[in-house]
Amino acid sequence: MKHTSCDVKIFRVRNAWDDIKSQSGAFFIFENAVEAAKKSKQNIYDNLKRCVWNYKEECNNGKV
Repeated sequence: MKHTSCDVKIFRVRNAWDDIKSQSGAFFIFENAVEAAKKSKQNIYDNLKRCVWNYKEECNNGKV
């Protein structure tokens, strides 16, 4: 079975999806991405350009 780029989930830690220069990491494991996002106060985006973890929302919910 041949893998496509959508088969592999990469979680990117950035300020915004289109702000490539702000990226502080890319992770295969979501929990690792969360730890990096907490430290850098950034969001996490998936392969489909969706924000899957938002730093400000997590702060407002008392989870950070």
